[in-house]
Amino acid sequence: MIYFTSDWHFSHKNIVKFCPTFRKPFESLDKMNDELIDIWNATIKPDDVVYNLGDVSFSHDLKEIEKVLSRLNGKHHLILGNHDNLIKRHKERFLTQIKNDGNPMLSSINDYLKLTLKESKHTLILSHYPIDEWDGCHKGYYHLHGHIHDRMAKVKGKILNVGFDLHGRFLTLADIDEFLQELPNLSHFGGDDEIVLNADVMTNKEIIRQELLKINGLL
Repeated sequence: MIYFTSDWHFSHKNIVKFCPTFRKPFESLDKMNDELIDIWNATIKPDDVVYNLGDVSFSHDLKEIEKVLSRLNGKHHLILGNHDNLIKRHKERFLTQIKNDGNPMLSSINDYLKLTLKESKHTLILSHYPIDEWDGCHKGYYHLHGHIHDRMAKVKGKILNVGFDLHGRFLTLADIDEFLQELPNLSHFGGDDEIVLNADVMTNKEIIRQELLKINGLL
């Protein structure tokens, strides 16, 4: 099976304060990590494929990150998030070490991935952050992201936050189809967000400034 997820935040003591729906307080980080690992491995088997869209760990200790990743089942593909800097700096270390289930600790590490799978008729655009207009949005490409935990990006089109804190589970391709297949493709041009520009650059500057204020609710 192929699964998608994001933002597990192993070793993050305070994450339960921000995202309490599917998390509970623990007396130690070790106990919290053990619980999350059990949740992961209850679904993911060694032959399964996982696309994890970032922020796998909050730890600043390389060995602590390795300790957790070595226990996670599956062929684990990581899209780097803003808390994955240690992994980014030590890519080869994570790509070459073998974990408990016989797979590499991480099967791939990318900042961004355009993914075509024989199991899906939709091209997938994977990134940690939600993108306002992504590659192929007008063609019906699916955009999967994380970063915003239990919230949803206010972006039209076939876009989905696959985060653990929003769903409380891994998502399959069938789950993603169920969420996105009826949503419209996103057009690059002709939408209600276009502004009328002016050939005079200084007039245009003021138009842009006013639009920025409107977008941010300051007008």
